[in-house]
Amino acid sequence: MIVRKATLEDEAQILTLLQQLLIEGGEVAGDWRDEPGTIRNVLENPELGTILVAEEDGEIAGVTTMSFPYAIRCKGRYSCIEENIVDPKRRGKGVGGKLLRAAIAEATAQGCDELQVNSPSEMGLPLYIRNGLKNNGKALKIKLSSEGGA
Repeated sequence: MIVRKATLEDEAQILTLLQQLLIEGGEVAGDWRDEPGTIRNVLENPELGTILVAEEDGEIAGVTTMSFPYAIRCKGRYSCIEENIVDPKRRGKGVGGKLLRAAIAEATAQGCDELQVNSPSEMGLPLYIRNGLKNNGKALKIKLSSEGGA
């Protein structure tokens, strides 16, 4: 198994895994017409983030997406794991750990002072703790409309 940065050729498999994450997470899957454009946008603009994939036998076994926000409290640029999912057939085989270690290495290479995971899933929390992340509670959020109101 190798962990590498995603390419446009990985788009369909990434989308399939991310849709599964939303369904398992109990969120409304919504209209998925814009997600391929979002994936392409990240791949074509690496300053926005990175998409890492774990590949085995030509198939994507897992995906981790990262963003690179900027905050004073983090001394500038930091990284946030946005999505992290392993194909159910490959869970419990070290895929998540390999992806997380690659994400930590990528954040370090990008000059980030910190790596965060907001609102980790119950299933993912032990993985993050085992790999040195500290549990500082859950994040709060509000969905904003595209018209600028809440």
